[in-house]
Amino acid sequence: MAPHKLEDSPEPVPDLVPVSHKATKISIDDSPADLVQNLSQLLARAAATDAGLVYYTPGTVPHIPLRLSYAQLLEEAKKKSRLLHSINGISQQSIILLHFDSQYENIVWFWACTLGGFLPAISTPFVADPVQRKKHLLHLQTLLNQPVVLTTTNLIPEFLGVEELSLHAVESLAVVNGHDVAESSAVVKSKDETAVLMLTSGSTGNAKAVPLRHGQLLAAVQGKSEHHGTKNGDVFLNWIGLDHVASLTEIHLHAMSLSSDQVHVPASEMLQDPLNFVRLLDAHKVVYTFAPNFFLTKVLDGLISAGPSFNADLSHLRAFISGGESNVVATCDALTKEFGRFGLQDEAIRPGFGMTETCAGSIYSKACPSSDLARSLEFANLGTCIPGLEMRIMKLDETGPAKSGEAGHLQVFGPVLFDHYFNNPEATQAAFTEDGWFATGDLAYIDDRGSLNLTGRSKDTIIVNGVKWSSTEIETAIEEEGISGVVPSFTVAFPHRAPNSATEDICVVYSPNYPAEDDALRFETATAISKTVSHICGKKPDYLIPLPIQLLEKSSLGKISRTKVRAAFEKGEYDALQAEDAAALERHRASIWQEAQTETEKAVQDVLAGLLNITGEQISMKASIFELGVDSFNLITLKSLLQKTLNAPVDIPISILLTEPTVAAISAAIDSLLSKPIVYDPIVPLQRQGSKTPLFCIHPGSGDILVFIALAAHFSTRPVYAIRTRGYNPNERLFTSIKETADTYAEHIRKTQPEGPYAIAGYSLGSTLAYEVGKVLEAQGQEVKFLASIDYPPHIRRYIKGLDWVDVLLHIAFFLELIDEPTMVDITPKLHAMGTRAEALAYILEIGDKERAVALAIDDAKLELISDIAENFRVNVEEYEPIGKVENLDVFVADPPTYAADGRKDWRENKLGKWTDFSRTETVFWDCPGIHAKMLNTQHMADFARIFKRAMKRRGV
Repeated sequence: MAPHKLEDSPEPVPDLVPVSHKATKISIDDSPADLVQNLSQLLARAAATDAGLVYYTPGTVPHIPLRLSYAQLLEEAKKKSRLLHSINGISQQSIILLHFDSQYENIVWFWACTLGGFLPAISTPFVADPVQRKKHLLHLQTLLNQPVVLTTTNLIPEFLGVEELSLHAVESLAVVNGHDVAESSAVVKSKDETAVLMLTSGSTGNAKAVPLRHGQLLAAVQGKSEHHGTKNGDVFLNWIGLDHVASLTEIHLHAMSLSSDQVHVPASEMLQDPLNFVRLLDAHKVVYTFAPNFFLTKVLDGLISAGPSFNADLSHLRAFISGGESNVVATCDALTKEFGRFGLQDEAIRPGFGMTETCAGSIYSKACPSSDLARSLEFANLGTCIPGLEMRIMKLDETGPAKSGEAGHLQVFGPVLFDHYFNNPEATQAAFTEDGWFATGDLAYIDDRGSLNLTGRSKDTIIVNGVKWSSTEIETAIEEEGISGVVPSFTVAFPHRAPNSATEDICVVYSPNYPAEDDALRFETATAISKTVSHICGKKPDYLIPLPIQLLEKSSLGKISRTKVRAAFEKGEYDALQAEDAAALERHRASIWQEAQTETEKAVQDVLAGLLNITGEQISMKASIFELGVDSFNLITLKSLLQKTLNAPVDIPISILLTEPTVAAISAAIDSLLSKPIVYDPIVPLQRQGSKTPLFCIHPGSGDILVFIALAAHFSTRPVYAIRTRGYNPNERLFTSIKETADTYAEHIRKTQPEGPYAIAGYSLGSTLAYEVGKVLEAQGQEVKFLASIDYPPHIRRYIKGLDWVDVLLHIAFFLELIDEPTMVDITPKLHAMGTRAEALAYILEIGDKERAVALAIDDAKLELISDIAENFRVNVEEYEPIGKVENLDVFVADPPTYAADGRKDWRENKLGKWTDFSRTETVFWDCPGIHAKMLNTQHMADFARIFKRAMKRRGV
């Protein structure tokens, strides 16, 4: 077969459909896989079929692909392998470092090296910083024993003129002494010889070279195929560069081992328009593909933005491998549902674990998201090992194997595992245990189904006062905030322990999206990040550093090495930038410094000083309470202290502390509140900023809205209003019916937002009120685009029938987490036997969680007031039955109280499932972590907010 130059004679794929995989020479069954001992034989076997590679170049997606059969690849690689002998001093012992910017060049020259008997090493993209790049090049020069470097003429400048390199442009290899170099004799490699060197990063920041053996690679692709059930004729899609092991093994060699077609697309085409990914899945009837976790969100956002007009056929897709970092279950669930609209037959997203050392993915889940939702996991489990790998978890103290469900150190073993680092015996010795298992550096546990669950890297957990926080969780929360001063996806959180410190510090670095001279926006960004972190961890970051984007280099999978960033921080490489940032922030504080003037300002200043253990002189009236150190744990305490210090006759709304959180603004708002007649207004602003459709959150049975504070903190671009009931201020009469309540709330919602579309959510009993408010608004001709029930069924009479005030008191104490559910059940008879309310209230506060009572500012009077309000709602719904329908509903599901249902399945199917009778179009159910009473608490809020935002985005609000 004549050589085929892709760039000179393109062969278009007819109608964007891969050609038939039916062999014209021999079928793959005529050449058994066990006869293939090395990669050269693998290519020769595939070349006996009509299958091959389809390429796209930049700007051609999805219309102009080019095709190269395996037979043509074989001939082209043979030709190029002959050209390699034109290089002076090259020998069979030479390592050839490949540095190209196209998948085609990397693949063809990889095979040229392989067929010629040379050892290829695939270069990773260079960092932007010239000093670090030169350091990297000189390190490779030593590590790879003075390799021959192959690149293209246009990439020569990237090597910075480093004279030590044996650098060659492939264009110069075309002619030697006026004629082509004669074909060399074939070189046969054994399965135990190294096939390729893949570069990875070590803890020092210097690249390590991972030798992957011929037999190891073949075992890996065979194990992947057996695990996923791939077969001849399945089409594979890849857009990751060959420098990443997933491109080489997950797609390229895997597809070739099956003599299947494989489609390669430049990463830029996918990142610029993630819908191109879906278009190509459709056009080529792709069965198997891979994408890093961050890309799933991009595809999901693209589909939601495109709306119902976007069409595709994804009925062929069976395995969508994802990795690189933990996969968020909510994202996997939402994307699976979106793909279901396009004919996806089953769950296709398969989160995996793998490393360069294990030939990419080697442990995969095949039941995502169903198995994760069933267990209320935030991050997807990673399933089980492929044939050819074993895993085990060793105790954290390294005294032996961990038990099922016990977290420890993940170690792996088997034929798909590498056996040493090239030219690095120290790293090799450190990586393997005495009995030959590879220590991955990950913390994990194996659950009762035998599935792997990661809990973080050993150095990626931040321990604050004995509580562990995931770096990933902190980073994700900051990203989800969409802070305008932060460049998306360039945020890193890591721990640092100063000498003699009793606990670890929280360090956050981010890439700023503001001019260096804009002190005000810098200050605003730092405050927003601090507020976000404090809502999660209970304290603001100890170090918050803006870094130029070039100092936060990403891998080909979009990952930033926390290890490198942390090492640079601890070496003092960021000291100058920290000092510059601190000076800018101090300039801004000085420019807005304001002394306390009014009596209220002085009172607020004193309360803050006492709460935060600082002096009043450190508190400017322009300072944000969150910048000073107020967090979600002491916000309610601050409200209570202000109430008592100012002897306020009315309830000070929490919104006064949240919406304009400077000391001056809080003081002015309190003065304004106390100077006016008391007028009931159910609307409580929790977050005023943003241009997106406002979200109105309706209170649970207690009538208060503190439960929504943590949720509102996750919205920075959307106004969030809570709706609280009448009765919290003196002489406010309670509502007399559900109808009066719904009419009143609808009236005030329209005063706040006169026209739709509306977004409304109710928690617990608030679900009933949200449904009724939605009906009122729709009857007025308004569009309610998002209407949510947070874990409450439509039919509620059975839950309140026969109850009285004491039962309500018990439930309120449970929902406020003063007592747990077993205690509530146990003390019910005793409270019913007490003679007075006062006795019952005193007993609850006596046996209840006293620290919790202080944090919530709950005394007997406050507890009685809340119980009275809840009892009034109980009476109002005693005979309530829902009637009529709304346009659509979203229902958020948690684990129910034991008295409400027989587990989550019964709750979801037989109780919450009844909401389907009250929607004209569709009712969507969203599984959430936690139990009903705690699903909106801090420990679950990051995950709940992600699920909630996804549901809102799906509705187009």
